[in-house]
Amino acid sequence: MTIEDYKNENKQLKEQINNLKKEIDRLNQENKKQNDYINQINNLKNQLKEKDKEINDLKNKISKGNINQYVNYNDIMVVHFISGDGKIDQGIKCLPTETFAEVEEKLYKIYDEYRETNNMFLAKGNIIKRFKKISENNIKDGDKIQLQNFNE
Repeated sequence: MTIEDYKNENKQLKEQINNLKKEIDRLNQENKKQNDYINQINNLKNQLKEKDKEINDLKNKISKGNINQYVNYNDIMVVHFISGDGKIDQGIKCLPTETFAEVEEKLYKIYDEYRETNNMFLAKGNIIKRFKKISENNIKDGDKIQLQNFNE
C-alpha cells in the first residue's frame, strides 16, 4: 500500500468515525426523548392513581351517607327573612332538607343581636316549626319569612 492509499483509508475512517459520532448523538437524543416520555407516563400514572383514590373516597362517603357537603345545584333555594321592625331584609340560601333551625342559625350569624331575643317565624301566615325541615314547613324557594320578635 502506498501513502496515498493510507491517506484515503484514513480519510474514510475519519468519515466513518464522524458518521458514527453523529449516529451516537442521534441515538442519545432519541434515548433522552424516550426517558422524557417514560417520565411523563409515570407522572400520568401517579395522577391517575390519585384520582382513583379520590373517586373511591367519594364513593365511600356517598355509601356511608356523608354527602351533605355535596348538593345538587338545582336544590339550592333562597328564603327571604323580613322583621317587623324593618331591620332585617335578608335572603338566606338553604336546602329543602335542612331544618328551619339550621337556616335560622344562618340568619343569626348575620344578625347576631336577634339570637338572644324571643322570636317566632311565619311563612304564608303559618307558624314555622323550628325542628322540621324546610320542605316539611311547606317553605318554597323565594318565600318570605316574617320574624316576629316578642321582645319589642
